[in-house]
Amino acid sequence: MLILKFTKTENSSLVAHVDTLRAVTYIFRRAKVDVEYSKGFNPHMELGFSAPISLGIESVAEYVSAKAEMQDDILAKLNANCPKGMSFVALFEKKVNLAATLNRAEYILTANGIGNVIEQILAPNYTITYTEKRVEVSKDVSSRIFSAEKIDENSAKVVLACGNSNLRPDRLVLHLMAQNNLTGDYKILKTQMFADDIPADEFLSQE
Repeated sequence: MLILKFTKTENSSLVAHVDTLRAVTYIFRRAKVDVEYSKGFNPHMELGFSAPISLGIESVAEYVSAKAEMQDDILAKLNANCPKGMSFVALFEKKVNLAATLNRAEYILTANGIGNVIEQILAPNYTITYTEKRVEVSKDVSSRIFSAEKIDENSAKVVLACGNSNLRPDRLVLHLMAQNNLTGDYKILKTQMFADDIPADEFLSQE
């Protein structure tokens, strides 16, 4: 099984996960990468993705698995067919369920004053409030926050749970800004993923 790491930035960050799946499928077809298909009445390309991210969040650490054999220049062939903001940057050979195994992600958060208040999220029983399906929800997310540190006054780095126990970084940022009267826009960049404490690239390189 091949595992490919790719970026999703600029306009591509505004593409929903289901449309990203379609886009990657088209890229593999146009690059003439021979990927296995599922069986049955509606066969589809056997691809598996790491946990999806919310619209508008840029990432340089997305992963997709493909049941395919290694080919020469596969990254170059794929990149020749990528839309703006998407590019394949690394290749691994490993059999793994990405969504279940890559369970943490690191993000750089940028917003006016956020670096000065980021350590608040490390408090015991830290609870955020957000709206989901027009209903206000309050949730203790302290078990889903693994680290948080100030980079400078207007930026911070955090590691949050993803996958089955996902903590959306945009919800965290919006709550933090509202609680501290921080104004202006914000930006989120996903910089890497982890299998527990092991960086994803290191884990996928292991025998």
